[in-house]
Amino acid sequence: MTKKPLIMDVDTGSDDAVAILMAVLSEKFDILGFTITQGNRPLQNCTENTLRVLDMLGANIPVYPGCPAPMVRNMTPGRNANNPGSPITIVENGVEYGIHPAYLNLPAATSKPQKQHACSFILDTVKNSPDKVTIIAVGPPTNIGMAFRMDPTIIENIEEVVFMGGGVHMGNITTAAEANFFHDPEAIKIVLDSGVPVRIIPINATHAACIKVTEADELTATGTKAGKLAGELIRLRADASRRMGWHDGTEDPIHDALAVAAVIDPTVITDWRRQTCNIDIGGGASDGELLVKDDPNGNVLVAYNADQPKFYQMMLDCVKKGN
Repeated sequence: MTKKPLIMDVDTGSDDAVAILMAVLSEKFDILGFTITQGNRPLQNCTENTLRVLDMLGANIPVYPGCPAPMVRNMTPGRNANNPGSPITIVENGVEYGIHPAYLNLPAATSKPQKQHACSFILDTVKNSPDKVTIIAVGPPTNIGMAFRMDPTIIENIEEVVFMGGGVHMGNITTAAEANFFHDPEAIKIVLDSGVPVRIIPINATHAACIKVTEADELTATGTKAGKLAGELIRLRADASRRMGWHDGTEDPIHDALAVAAVIDPTVITDWRRQTCNIDIGGGASDGELLVKDDPNGNVLVAYNADQPKFYQMMLDCVKKGN
């Protein structure tokens, strides 16, 4: 079986961790490296969390820390104040509950991150790969946008870029925008305008494929470390989402894992639409909103719906392979 060369860009919190489990355990990818961005938590936390997951799996895959802040977003006075976004934690009776723990409930990492910067790694690896490289980006797209700005010619050796991000007429950090694209809209615009093949897995699809708490229990019951971690994180997300009023506590979208599943088997997405996409970078009420128009010659395939039973089965099959 020929494995797909892959670079995966993450801001490892809860759903990123499940996505990493699926990418590694699926055995479908030749993972060239994980690049790390800030997002769910600061860069240092996201790097440590990624290393913890890989150490748990016994996976010797290099990890490259990248950009600690958006490309330009924070340089505009008042831009974030005008759109503060929804919190990822809530404090009740002095206890903090959140969908992304500062550090995953795993032993501290013994492996170390690479010294090379993520953007330099992306450039060197893509340009020198004998085969075209797929990039799956499931955090704010800063590292990807920066690499494309540094050397736009890398698109010649990229199979596709698959983003988890955006929402069509849906938002989860503001009324208009999804968190990943909101945190660095200029970076996603650079990639969208580059001409590289792009697929986007927005929250339209991820919310259509929520994983149930009962299914989390089944993941835990596999007895593998991967199954236990996935089950724990899904339950953690469902509980925090209930406390914050997002969901009823019986299920939660595991956004980033669906992006990985969509590369393993595109049929897990039941509604792909060819569209022209852009992003609002104006700094107003719709800052970071994904803008779409149906177009048979569009630059992006956008996912609108997903097969939840298939997605869950893919997740279950992967974690069963864990140690």
